[in-house]
Amino acid sequence: MANTIIKTTKTNIRRNRMLSASTIFVTTIVLLISSLFITASIFADKGVSYYEKKAQVIVFFKKDAAEEDILSFKDKMNDPELISDIVYVSQDDALAIYKKEFADDPTLLATVTADSLPPSVEIKAVSAEALISVIKKINDEKETNPNIDEVMYFEDVVNSLETLSNIVSIASIVVIVVFGIITFTLIRITIGFNINAHKEEIKIMDLVGSPKNFISTPFVLEGMYYGVVGGFFAALLIIGPWYIAMHYLTGTDYSYWINQVLTDFNMNYLKAFDLTFVLIYFGAHIAVGSLIGMISSISAVKKYLK
Repeated sequence: MANTIIKTTKTNIRRNRMLSASTIFVTTIVLLISSLFITASIFADKGVSYYEKKAQVIVFFKKDAAEEDILSFKDKMNDPELISDIVYVSQDDALAIYKKEFADDPTLLATVTADSLPPSVEIKAVSAEALISVIKKINDEKETNPNIDEVMYFEDVVNSLETLSNIVSIASIVVIVVFGIITFTLIRITIGFNINAHKEEIKIMDLVGSPKNFISTPFVLEGMYYGVVGGFFAALLIIGPWYIAMHYLTGTDYSYWINQVLTDFNMNYLKAFDLTFVLIYFGAHIAVGSLIGMISSISAVKKYLK
C-alpha cells in the first residue's frame, strides 16, 4: 500500500511538470527571502547584544587626579541594578592597551608614554535603558567633581542599533507572514489543480471502496515534497555562496573584518565550513518547508477532495 501511495505521488508530480517546477521555484524564492530577513534580524539582535556588553561609557580623569579619588568615583557609580561591569584603567594600563592597538606602527609607539595618557573608568550598563540612567548619574557627578576631564559615551550607537534591530524584527515578521501566505496559497492551488485533474480516477477509487486516506495521502505527500525541495534549495542558495565567498576572501582585509565581527557576535560557525551547523541549517529549512507544504495540501484536500 505504501509503495502504491508513493508511486501515485510521483505520478502526480510528473504529470504536471511545469506546474510542479513553478511551485518549487516560487517556494524556493519565498523561503529564501524569508530566511534572509530572519538572518538579518538575528545579526541585528546579536549586534545590539554585543554593543550593550561593551564599555558604553568611558570617564576620563585629569592626569594629576589621585588614584584614591578615581576609585572613590568608581565605588560611588557602581550600582548592580544599572551596571554590569565597571573597570578602572590606570595610565600604565592605558599604555598597555595603546601598545597592543598600535603594535604594527613603531612611530606611534615611540611618541607615547604612560604620563601622556589619562586614567579612566570604563562602564558597561546592563541594558540600553539602564545606560541612560548611568549617563545621567555621571553627568550630575561631573558638575561637582573637578577630577573628571571628559565623558565619552555611546548612547546614540546603542539606541540606533536597538531601533534598527526592532525595525528588522518587525519587517521580518511581516515578510514571513506575507510570504508564508503566498507559499501556502500556491501549494494549495497546485494540489487543488491536481485533484481536479484526477477527478475521474478519484471517483472510481471511491466507488471500489478505497480508504479516504489512501486517496488523499498522495496529495499531502506532494505538497510536502514541494516544501522540502523548496526549503533545500533556499538553504543551498544562501549557505553555498556564503562559504564559497569566505573561502575566496581568506587573507584579505574583508576576511579580517568579517571574521572579527563573527567572533564578536559569537558566530564562529560561519567563518568556515561547519558540518553540524550546515546540517541544522538545512534541516530547519526543510522542516519549515515540509510543514508549510503539509498544511497547504491538507487544506486543499479538505476543500477539493469531497
